Amino acid sequence: MEIKKVHLTNDKKTLHKVEKKLHFESFFRYLESFTESGVSSDDMIPSFALERLREIEQVSGKLCMHNLSAYRDILQLIYSLSVSLIDTDPKRYWALATPLAEETFYGTEAFFDLWKNNLEEQDIQDQIQDGGILNNQEKLLYALIFERLYGLPAKENNTIVYHHLDEKGEIIDYYDLNIDFKFVDIKPKKELPQFDVGSLTKNTNDTSLFDWNNVANVIKIEDFELSGFTILTVKKSSLEHTLKRVQSILLNLETYNYHLFLSDLEKIIAPILKGEDTIFSLFPLFQLNGLPFFDYSITNKSILISETYANNTYTNINPQVANYLKHPHLIFYNTLDAIKNTTSIFDERIKASGVKTYVCIPLIHNHTLSGILEIYSYQLDQLENETMHSIRELVPLLSQLSHDITTEFKKRIDEIIINRFTTIQPAVQWKFNHVAAQYIQEFENDAQNAHIRPVIFEEVYPLYGAIDVKDSTIIRNASILKDFGFKVKQLALLIDELSLDGRYQLIIDFSKRVDQITKSLDQISFDESMVKIIEFFRKDVQPFLDQARRQFPTKYAIIEHYARHFFTNRDTGEFYRNEFETSLRHVNHIISKELNHFNSFIQGNYPSYFQKFRTDGIEYDIYIGESITPQQTFSKEFINIFRRQQIISMARIALKAHHAKQDLPLGLETTQLIFINPHSIDISFREDERRFDVEGSLNIRYEIIKKRIDKIRIKRTKERLTQVNKIAIVYLSDEILEDLNLSIQAIYDMGIIENSVEHLKLEDVQGIIGLKAIRLTVNLNYRDFS
Repeated sequence: MEIKKVHLTNDKKTLHKVEKKLHFESFFRYLESFTESGVSSDDMIPSFALERLREIEQVSGKLCMHNLSAYRDILQLIYSLSVSLIDTDPKRYWALATPLAEETFYGTEAFFDLWKNNLEEQDIQDQIQDGGILNNQEKLLYALIFERLYGLPAKENNTIVYHHLDEKGEIIDYYDLNIDFKFVDIKPKKELPQFDVGSLTKNTNDTSLFDWNNVANVIKIEDFELSGFTILTVKKSSLEHTLKRVQSILLNLETYNYHLFLSDLEKIIAPILKGEDTIFSLFPLFQLNGLPFFDYSITNKSILISETYANNTYTNINPQVANYLKHPHLIFYNTLDAIKNTTSIFDERIKASGVKTYVCIPLIHNHTLSGILEIYSYQLDQLENETMHSIRELVPLLSQLSHDITTEFKKRIDEIIINRFTTIQPAVQWKFNHVAAQYIQEFENDAQNAHIRPVIFEEVYPLYGAIDVKDSTIIRNASILKDFGFKVKQLALLIDELSLDGRYQLIIDFSKRVDQITKSLDQISFDESMVKIIEFFRKDVQPFLDQARRQFPTKYAIIEHYARHFFTNRDTGEFYRNEFETSLRHVNHIISKELNHFNSFIQGNYPSYFQKFRTDGIEYDIYIGESITPQQTFSKEFINIFRRQQIISMARIALKAHHAKQDLPLGLETTQLIFINPHSIDISFREDERRFDVEGSLNIRYEIIKKRIDKIRIKRTKERLTQVNKIAIVYLSDEILEDLNLSIQAIYDMGIIENSVEHLKLEDVQGIIGLKAIRLTVNLNYRDFS
């Protein structure tokens, strides 16, 4: 036992205003209660303690922080009275502290050793939701005031939770600090304020949830004084708090990104595992098309479902794994004394992985396998009884969690299929329902000509747009050739390495072949080059490497090092193409995000059909009309509003792509093109292509124009219409100009385009004469994207 001062909280806000005295008056009264009816065998210890206390007070004065050592016998007696003599645990966490438990003055060595760790105090929650205006000691003080002076019992259990952090700031243990206020007296310095409890609550239907802003205004803690001491006990509570945190995940599962969720779950489980050497692996059992689905980025910590077994494909599952999933069972490997699953078909796999202790637990929900839990270590004796007990307590929650994850996974797949892959969008769903209902009615009535009628929407107005990544084909081709050049350099380095052992005929012949293929690429087209490159690596490089492995066995490791650059992944073999594809994906993400905003604007005003097509940019068609949305009155003003928003959307895409250039591996640029068709058209659903297309020969002209204007030039020049940081608007009839000019003026007033409108005539293309265009310049200094 030690006399020692330890601050239990770093937050001393406003507590200095509270008058606190350390004394034994309440403890006196406690002891006297045993001796009021005369001395008996039951009150010998209290009588002795009272006599000893009076002796110490006469010699050393009343208890205070400066004379603690004189009261050591009494402090030890309090410990003996409050702790069972049968419990001889040497690591008992016990201490005496000031009236509000903000500072200790006496306790066990184990308690003070515990407080040398990096313990962080958590905020008391329960019914006290204060928005951060009160610290824990203030909350405990208010609870005492309500309970002792107003007779209003608080729900708080006088417990503060501390978590133990490692060097990385991760939680590795939880401890509950329980505070016993039995020997604390609380007195008001003046008349108690009176109040209506209902006025202090946030909700008139729930008087247990106080609005602590109101409480702090009515009751001032500096108007009270405390005296006595508190008794503190600490209990390790990692399992309890881990269970609570897992339960919180269950309640908020929809908010999680799955991979981030797994990372968070590992951190949550860490306190119940022994040390960093113990590894936790949980993977829910997803089903796709009736087969288990394994994502190696999720199962990469699994011993059971390793990359070797899963092979990155869900259609080629190792038979042993498949059989285990049909007949799951516990697997123990050097886990507990005398318990080892010696018949497990995975023993060799576990042993080969270097794992020393291992347990695999099937997670069962509603009699169905919902996931697999594995816990293992590369060290012996890491899965002792306490850890195994905690894991057993967690299993029901993890089984439920795995089931909920797989349910959420299926839900998200369904949403993606509905929203991204089917053409039956909400705006036109009613028409498909109607056609299907007609067919069912005819079929049930045994109509001889029962058939599914075509889905046609008449007199709809089309909006077409195309965002293209400038020179994407040229940049992609150049990237591929750069990668080939890199691989050739690696071949040259390998040849040099092998030549150190002498000029062998194998090396001489292959060097000539490398020179031939390199020279020939400068004289042929890109498509021919690709054919030659692929043929070269298949027919020349691979056989050369096979022969080199046999002819130069001492150089095997070097050969393998270079071989990785030829036949593996993009990180080593396709660096430049990877730069291009990464940049292209980012630009297309910007485009898609803006088009989603544009589509939301349209659907919010007048539900319409929106379809887009992916190229090295994105093209889209929008069809608007009363035949699509008959329940809402149609006005041609909708067309003007949407065309104006279409131009704004294009300007935002150009701006965001321009600002993103500096952060991309390759600075890709975009061009923006709009075609305005002056008249309505008819569209029908094509079941073979599962998309809408124009209906009737008169409307095919619209599709022809769309396909022929992407590379169109300005009349009598070689200049392409589409240019970076500009928006090209192609039209046929001048009747749309008045409304279009009004929209352009409104957009200019916003500041998103410059005041430089180009009116252009376009070259004639096959079958199309008289095309015109307006070209707008985007204001690259525009910043307001609200």
